[in-house]
Amino acid sequence: MAYEKDEKVEPGIWRLPAGNYLAEVNYTDPQTGKRSRERKTTNRLDLAQKWRVTRKADALRGEIRGKKDRLQPIVFKNFAKEYLEQWSKVEKRESSAVRDQTSINRLNQTFGKKLLSEIKRRDVEKYLAVRKTEGKAPATMNRELCCLKNMLRKAVDWNYLKDNPAWGIKQQRENPPEFEFLTEAEIDALLDHCAEHLKTFFTLAIYTGLRRGELFKLEWRDVDSNKSENALLTVRDTKNGDTRYVPMNSTVREALQKHPKRIVNGQICPLVFTSPVGNPITDVKKGFAGALKRAGINRHVRFHDLRHTFASHLTMKSVDLRTVAKLMGHRDIKMTMRYTHLAPDHLQAAVDALEVRMDHYEKKQGTDS
Repeated sequence: MAYEKDEKVEPGIWRLPAGNYLAEVNYTDPQTGKRSRERKTTNRLDLAQKWRVTRKADALRGEIRGKKDRLQPIVFKNFAKEYLEQWSKVEKRESSAVRDQTSINRLNQTFGKKLLSEIKRRDVEKYLAVRKTEGKAPATMNRELCCLKNMLRKAVDWNYLKDNPAWGIKQQRENPPEFEFLTEAEIDALLDHCAEHLKTFFTLAIYTGLRRGELFKLEWRDVDSNKSENALLTVRDTKNGDTRYVPMNSTVREALQKHPKRIVNGQICPLVFTSPVGNPITDVKKGFAGALKRAGINRHVRFHDLRHTFASHLTMKSVDLRTVAKLMGHRDIKMTMRYTHLAPDHLQAAVDALEVRMDHYEKKQGTDS
């Protein structure tokens, strides 16, 4: 709106012909770098002066009142770096942060040069469609989608976005991955042919179902010194963040009793599994492959399949799935349901029980008639 200025009262304030006052403020917009001008009319000089002082102060702070909710512009690749360093590596487990880094490396190829505010739902859906045509597994696509969703949700928290454009996009359906498990004869052969310093490690993997990372971090304080049949292993810092307790059978108790405790600088090393000089063990891949070869196990068996071996044999011995889930540390029973096909006798017994009930009903009907 154009104003006909009559008299300049002071810098930025003019008296208008009608007798009221015009106040004016010029400032640089912190979002765009452009020069902007704001004007206000009032019938009192003191109100015009107060408004101008207040707006100048707001402009110096980069906080033009009424526009404090402006979003901070940032390109995806710069935000991704900030997310990794200030959130993922700080708040998540190391393995999860590594997974995020892998996902972000691929996400950057598509979104890296875009402003976060330019990313729309359609862009995310298009990204997933491209990944699908590339033949990527549903699990890979889901990890990348989850990473992107978490990033954009955090971008909302950090005032880079108003809304999460990926919200509501559904994950791909994942088929349960196939797994191998060792037979009882193969278990014996593996333990007979493994290196002596790894025997306890493999024994615990098979008879407790602990994950490789949980075994690496196992400490002597986590081993119940009670020699009774109710002795427990305490598993801390698990994959889902919970502490769980796993009973030790006689095989596990005996293996741990024979396992040497390393002495470092005159003190017992807190970790159960270490090198001869007390350094943490971080890899058993070579030792596991060698043991499989010497044991004559020629199938593709991964170390994680020892955990499947634990669950599979429990299921085949008719241990109920909720107990198996608790021992495995599964929060979702769906994770444990993959072992149901190993308990056909249990399922058959359930169906047979229904048949007995129906026979009883039919006989009763015949008697009544």
